[in-house]
Amino acid sequence: MISSTRTACVFRGNRGGAAIAAAALLALATACGSGADDPARGSTSRPVKDTGITAEPGERFTLTVHQNASTREYWYLVAPEPDSSVLVSRGQVYASDSGDEAVAGGGGRLTFTFEAKGKGTTRFTLLHCTFTTCQGNTSTVPPEATGPSTTPTTAATAPSQAPERITYTVTVD
Repeated sequence: MISSTRTACVFRGNRGGAAIAAAALLALATACGSGADDPARGSTSRPVKDTGITAEPGERFTLTVHQNASTREYWYLVAPEPDSSVLVSRGQVYASDSGDEAVAGGGGRLTFTFEAKGKGTTRFTLLHCTFTTCQGNTSTVPPEATGPSTTPTTAATAPSQAPERITYTVTVD
């Protein structure tokens, strides 16, 4: 059975300035298209701020976020993870904005794929870490604590902010 796939793109600007904002807009324009339905591919784009998702058993959907390891910007699937009887994660795939050629400082897109399994409602959370919001994390290991950084600050530095958390509610009919 071929299941339809829906996509959503999430690009969050950080405090890095106009260059990062311009890169995010370029990535949004090239990675997510116009946001219109694409019947030829059987996929539906979802509005970025839409955290309520309705699906049918067997349906797959994706969420795509911008990530840049060179600036210590990462996304993670964290607790609460989805109830596996309702929704399962089918993994994640990273695609560089520069294609096959590695570019120093270049970012890319991280796509999380989910599949609806059985009727019910579940929630899951994506955690967005930057160098100012998380400590002790790597590209594959989220930070131990999801609050503000515990690194001591001096009068010359601003205190760290809490990382962004986006919680999605999925209803499978």
